[in-house]
Amino acid sequence: MTPASATVPPAAPVARPTRTPDVRRSGFGRLPQALRTPQVMDVGIAVALGAATVLMDTQGPDARVSAAVWWDLALAAPLIVRRRYPTVCLALVSVLCFGQWLQDVRASGPLAFLIALYTFSSSEVRRATMAAAVVVAGLGVALVMIRWAPSSQRPLHTLMFTAVVAAAWIAGVYARTRRAYLRATLERAETAERDRDRQAQIAIAADRAQMAREMHDVIAHSLSVMITLNDAAAAVASPEAMRTTVVQASDVGRQALSEMHRMLRVLREDAQADLFPQPGLAQLGDLVAMVRDAGLDVRLSITGDVRVLPATAQLAAYRIVQESLTNVLKHARSVQHVDVALTVGEDELRVQIEDDGARIDEHGRGRMGHGLQGMSERAALFGGTAVAGPSAPRGWTVRAVLHTDPMPDPQ
Repeated sequence: MTPASATVPPAAPVARPTRTPDVRRSGFGRLPQALRTPQVMDVGIAVALGAATVLMDTQGPDARVSAAVWWDLALAAPLIVRRRYPTVCLALVSVLCFGQWLQDVRASGPLAFLIALYTFSSSEVRRATMAAAVVVAGLGVALVMIRWAPSSQRPLHTLMFTAVVAAAWIAGVYARTRRAYLRATLERAETAERDRDRQAQIAIAADRAQMAREMHDVIAHSLSVMITLNDAAAAVASPEAMRTTVVQASDVGRQALSEMHRMLRVLREDAQADLFPQPGLAQLGDLVAMVRDAGLDVRLSITGDVRVLPATAQLAAYRIVQESLTNVLKHARSVQHVDVALTVGEDELRVQIEDDGARIDEHGRGRMGHGLQGMSERAALFGGTAVAGPSAPRGWTVRAVLHTDPMPDPQ
């Protein structure tokens, strides 16, 4: 899959509102895609912090400037892995800050600690670990005030430094809560769509069952009357009575045929009219944008013209991609990239969703739950298959094949 060769066709004839992704592409958003990965951003933050603090420490005549420089570099180093190992990063920075305090060296400890504390509070960790981090933060504030704050201004400095530490903690909690909210919103939207699909199927089945009962009543009644009239016509001796009976049988048959045409017309109209607007591959961009807002770096690649695919196949592929991305949000950890690739062939559509996250819940992701079963059933409707499993060396991959050659409509 090469993003350079992938072409995303314009939307189908249905008009879509134009998205404005450039609104958020200021600052770091203008950097190339390769420079906006979490690892590169973390390295950049660590390098920037180390360089800035070293530059500040080398400007004065302090005899301990060399020690401060080494402390600056040591405090910035753990920030490189702050997103992948937030607890380890905070622990290392705390230990280094304590060492800096013991040697009475004023380095970049507070700044590094605030960054590590924000990352830690924004991650999913246990409550006991959170409580320990709060204790460490409070102890750090006390130690800093005892050694470096002037005694006359110690209360004011303590209040200010405590407010800054609390702000870093609250910002991290807000980031974590927002990610959880976006994940929950995506899951609720998916559940609502499934409920609407289920309700539509139940309504259609109920309507068709009622129509079948009406059809049965009309046919059974009409045929019974026609058979009776024909038997009567064969039994009468008068030609005039026979003609009258045959005309009555013809009238009953025409009336039954008219009722059949009416019911068949209603069935055809129900089949052609969608009870709810159904998404297609033209809406994949909106789905990917929603998942990106939840914190995942999703790359979409489409090869071929998806507009030639039937609407039912597009709906099935959309649902498979949606279910796969939801599973990544629910079960994967430390995901850096998610690649979504669609390839339109002559008589088939290939869908692949691959992430590079840690398989912390491999059993939960691998068992045949409702999501994987639903993907398999959707692919089977088009004579295809859907399989999911771990990737090497890490991650999870979902592959689906849908045959799009002429075949009966799965609906």
